[in-house]
Amino acid sequence: MTKFGFKKIAKNNWLKPDPVLRGFVRVSPDGRSQRLTGDDYLNLVLKPRLLESVPTEVQALFEVARGTMVYGYFFYPLYTLAAEQLFRVAESAILHRCKGLGAPRSSDTLKKKIEWLIGQEIISESELNRWEAIRGLRNVASHPDCQSIFTPGMAIRFLEGIAEQINSIFRGG
Repeated sequence: MTKFGFKKIAKNNWLKPDPVLRGFVRVSPDGRSQRLTGDDYLNLVLKPRLLESVPTEVQALFEVARGTMVYGYFFYPLYTLAAEQLFRVAESAILHRCKGLGAPRSSDTLKKKIEWLIGQEIISESELNRWEAIRGLRNVASHPDCQSIFTPGMAIRFLEGIAEQINSIFRGG
């Protein structure tokens, strides 16, 4: 461990699980805790999928973010980098959906694009808070003043939630 709170990559440790992950466990319904294995993390990260109707460009961005998250098992901060990239993937999905529907040029910010998609009934009013949260997290991730660190559970929840949000705007064509 280093002063940064995660392992410093070296020749002797780069292919070994990050020791920080030993502190994360799964609690079973009967209250027993069990350390998650590499396969457990892999299965959790590979579970969320995008619909085929999502543009290929967005799918590729999503797969890079998800692939990065898989390697968080070996270098813990990659969970954060992957999650931060997912916020930008969500922005790209909004951009692609707006372009596909012929959004006006005046919808030139992410906030305006989200509002326009609400007006087109692609995004429901009830989903606005989720999209605003993604937009806010995207802003923080894109303009950092210090290194953020998300737990694997947080990052995986972002992965699941963003996959769901992206799918929701491309469902039904």
